[in-house]
Amino acid sequence: MKSYITIKMFNITNSIKSGFKSYARLFSSVAFFCVLAQNTYAIDISQHQSDLDEIEKYLNNISNLSADFVQNSEGAVVEGKFYLARNKETSGKMRVEYNASPKILIIVNGAVLSYFDVELDEVSHLRTNTTPASLLTRPNISFNAKDVEVTDVKKTENQIKISLMKKNRKEAGEFSLIFKTNPIEFSKMEVKNDLNQKVLVTLSNINFEKKLPNNLFIIKQSAQ
Repeated sequence: MKSYITIKMFNITNSIKSGFKSYARLFSSVAFFCVLAQNTYAIDISQHQSDLDEIEKYLNNISNLSADFVQNSEGAVVEGKFYLARNKETSGKMRVEYNASPKILIIVNGAVLSYFDVELDEVSHLRTNTTPASLLTRPNISFNAKDVEVTDVKKTENQIKISLMKKNRKEAGEFSLIFKTNPIEFSKMEVKNDLNQKVLVTLSNINFEKKLPNNLFIIKQSAQ
């Protein structure tokens, strides 16, 4: 199962189910882009430091986040629910729940990602600490962290997009966070592979007030 999950990142053009497995690739410990790092170079982020500082503060102030999402890859669209629970003392937790059949759950709890195929009642566990997406569940989010490299910052009147990768795992690819501005609001996540294929996850109906229960981040399999 683990090797199957890591075949492609966010490629849901063949089937919805393969797209679910592809979402897990964003957090898996196996490289999902092989060429991208060869064509990506560090940039001078000093001109954007105030924006980065403001977004760091925004992200670090998140304790609970729940939202609807729409995932779009090569025109294939799937919807679901996204949950993020952060703790300033320990690694955070994440849940991705798809609103389609077959039922798929992806749970990030600390340094472990669990991929649950409800239809097959089958769970696979992967490590998350070598991937750029693990930034969201860190106790302290910093774009100046020693293992993070900001590869691009694009700012318009209404939006700012921050692209990054892991310095010690550049072959793991690039991950972008997109925010609305005035005021800042987390709105999208994007992945682009070496073939310039983009996968966009758009958040909506974001709620920061609702406390997320711990059991939301626990997988319950059927009794064997």
